[in-house]
Order: sequence, then C-alpha cells, then structure tokens
Amino acid sequence: MGAVGVKLSTNAAALAWSDGPDQAPACKGVNADLFFPKASSAADGPTAAERTALAFCAGCPVREWCLERDLDECTVTSRIVGVRGGLREADRRALHVRRYGVRAPYRAKADR
Repeated sequence: MGAVGVKLSTNAAALAWSDGPDQAPACKGVNADLFFPKASSAADGPTAAERTALAFCAGCPVREWCLERDLDECTVTSRIVGVRGGLREADRRALHVRRYGVRAPYRAKADR
C-alpha cells in the first residue's frame, strides 16, 4: 500500500504549491490506508470501510478540488483506486468513463 498511500498524501501536499483552495483537506494527517479499503463493486453499496473513509470526505472543504484533481490525473480507469473526493473507487471509475471514456484524452499535465 505504500506507493498508493503516497498519492493520497500528494493531494494534501499539493495544496501548498498549487493554485488549489486555501483550506486543509480533512484527510491531512490521517493514516492513508483508511482511504484504500477493499473496493466494493459498482452495483453494491459502499462497504463499512468505504463508509468510514467517505465520512472524512463528507465535510471536507476541498472535496470537489480533490475529486477533479484525481480525475484529471488518472488517464485510465485502472489507475483509480480508493476513496477520493467523496466518491468510492467504483463511483469515480464510472464518472471517469462518462466523462472521458476508458482513457482520458491526452493532457500534458497528466504525465506527471
């Protein structure tokens, strides 16, 4: 989980150097493993572990920014993992497909 956990903390750290919102994310300082529970299928409701992670996102002042940043960075649905931006993995993958298809169009900043 180590490398995956780094991506979550990247959203929190990105607020320091980006033009993102001024508020701190609700996940700042929280163990990143919390946001990577075993994923449920799209047809199922969220698992108890996913609901716990979603509860952190529910009141987060940067939730929309986090979701948009995640969707922007993920060029393919297989890179979408965990709970981010107030949505579980299955929901973000479905949103990504509706927005971009299976692959997002090339964006220069997506290669970071």
